[in-house]
Amino acid sequence: MFRPVTILALALFLALPAHAAPLVVVEAKGTDLTPGATIDDKVPLTLADGARLVLIGEDGSQVTLRGPFKGTPVSVGQGATQPLAGLLSARGNDTTSLGAVRDAGTPGPLPDAWVIDPAVSGAVCVKPGQELVLWRADSAKAASLTLMPADRAWTANAEWPAGEGRLALPELPITDGGTLLFELDGTASAVTFHQLPTSISAPKMAAGWMAAKQCDRQARALLAAN
Repeated sequence: MFRPVTILALALFLALPAHAAPLVVVEAKGTDLTPGATIDDKVPLTLADGARLVLIGEDGSQVTLRGPFKGTPVSVGQGATQPLAGLLSARGNDTTSLGAVRDAGTPGPLPDAWVIDPAVSGAVCVKPGQELVLWRADSAKAASLTLMPADRAWTANAEWPAGEGRLALPELPITDGGTLLFELDGTASAVTFHQLPTSISAPKMAAGWMAAKQCDRQARALLAAN
C-alpha cells in the first residue's frame, strides 16, 4: 500500500507539464521567425495561408509546417515530421549504415564532418568563423588549385603538395549562401556555403540541419563520429 505522501508526490509529478524540446528554424516563409531562431515544440504557432516553416529537433528530425496552420509543432503528427535517416535516404542513400552503399562514381565518405571536398559541386556546411580546410581522397600527387567567388571578383591559386590530404585556406570572405568556384587539376566545381546557426550544438541536431541543407556527406561523417 502506498503511503499518502507517496500518492501525493506521484499526483504532483503527473500534473507537471511535459518537458519542452527545442527546435531550430531552418527555413521560414511568411512568418516573423528567421532561420537560426530557437523555439520549443509546445509553443503555439499560427501560419497564414502560403506560409511555410521548417524546423529541426534535437534528434535531427525535420518538422515542416504549412499554412494555414494553428497549433504546436509537437501536435502535427508523423505526416509533417521526417526522421534524420529519412532525410538522408530520401535522396537515394542507404539508411542502415548511413552511406555504406553507393552507386559507382558517387563520392565516398568524408573523414571529418568539417572538411570541404573541392572536387564535388554542391552544398557545404560550415561553422561561423571556422577555418576552411579542403580535403582530397587521392593525395599521392601534387595538384594545382584555383578558387574564386561566383562573381569572379578575385582569383587565388595554390599548389597542393604531394602526400598532403588536407589544405587549409587563408581567411576568405565567405557569406551564408555564397558560392566559391574551384578548379582542381582541371576539374571544376561550384560549392555553396551554409553557416551553422550558433543556436545548434547537439550533434544530431547539427546533422539534421546539414541534411536539410543537403550537406549529406557531412551529416554522415558527423553521425559516424558521435
